[in-house]
Amino acid sequence: MDFLQLIKNGERITLDIPIYAAMFAIPASILALLIATPNVPGIVKQILAIPLLVANTLYPILFTSHPMLDLVGSPFNFTVNLRFLELFYVGPLLQDRPVYTSLYSLWVDFWSCIRTFPKPAKETTKDVKKGEVRVYKKDMKFYHIVIRLLFCMACVDVLGAWFATFTMQDIILLQHERPVSFFILFVLAGLFMTAGFNAGGYGLHLFYCLFVEGGSYSSEQYRILMDHPIMSPSLGEVWSHRWHHLFKSSWLAFPFRPTRLLTQRLLAKHTKNYVGISILMASISVFVISGLMHEYMIFCNVGWPVYRTVFAGQQVFFFTMHGIGVIFEGLVQSVAKRVLPPSVYNSAAVRVLQHVWVLAFGVAFFTYFMEGFAYWGVYNGHPFQFSRPVIYDFVKAHPSIQPYFGSAY
Repeated sequence: MDFLQLIKNGERITLDIPIYAAMFAIPASILALLIATPNVPGIVKQILAIPLLVANTLYPILFTSHPMLDLVGSPFNFTVNLRFLELFYVGPLLQDRPVYTSLYSLWVDFWSCIRTFPKPAKETTKDVKKGEVRVYKKDMKFYHIVIRLLFCMACVDVLGAWFATFTMQDIILLQHERPVSFFILFVLAGLFMTAGFNAGGYGLHLFYCLFVEGGSYSSEQYRILMDHPIMSPSLGEVWSHRWHHLFKSSWLAFPFRPTRLLTQRLLAKHTKNYVGISILMASISVFVISGLMHEYMIFCNVGWPVYRTVFAGQQVFFFTMHGIGVIFEGLVQSVAKRVLPPSVYNSAAVRVLQHVWVLAFGVAFFTYFMEGFAYWGVYNGHPFQFSRPVIYDFVKAHPSIQPYFGSAY
């Protein structure tokens, strides 16, 4: 089969869900076993990893299955490649590290998006002595997770039914002709994504609680996957704390730390401010790599011809602009703290302005993020669609509310 021609045509081979899922896991699993195998020369591991990384890259481009698997597959494979590129090549090259890590370390990397894994304490506190590992008291049961999961599923069901009525053309028209409706779409899209990510997070949490922790867990040890970014008073808080942390550990490993290390080495002999500059460049690198991951998602799922002519560069532009926005915001805050009295800087009026800034910035660049996903129709693939037929029948029967929906119902 001519796979190159397949990619050029924007076509993919459809696989049954079990086959797709099984093949999906094979390259990542072999890479994990390879990196965790001791007493094998690093150069041998690096050579053996090359075809696995290539296969991991090509798999979402060449094969498709259920829409939810397509949605999960491309970002997962992209992030797996980043993590193993750092472990096999970047870390050993920059820091002279062995080509090795433990399976437990990979386990912690995967689950750290929702769970804290305590390390030996560096100093004595009221909770733990120096060198000891804190033991968290289990105060919650699995059914507490189920309640939250069901609520998020219901939100995804209802909001997704409404959101799925908006095509790419509808979104563009709203932006230019009905700005108030476009703002409402932006806010509800934020709530929809929050509910969707948290449904996934609670699903992971439930799995870990039942199969690893025996049905109970410590509430102190877990975090919500996505903490309502629409409510944030700053872009920095959106991306550092409130947005989902699914890929945070991988992106800290690569590109953040290598970029910071390389920049420090290059600038240390030329400026005294190399630490701040290196952190700035490392932060920007994370936004760029996030943009590239979303470019890859769009490319895999709309096909090369459409991606190349319509959507290429949109995601990188969106995330890079948010990175620049975070830097600009930090500069403004730094100046404001020096020139404004504390009573003014900490006032309710300034807090309102901060929220307005975040919402305005988000609205300004929203279509660059959404157009590709709207064309792809990604929000039509989630499994929680119980209310959709009822909602659509109701809308069709009541013309007065149809202007508040898109055209696809």
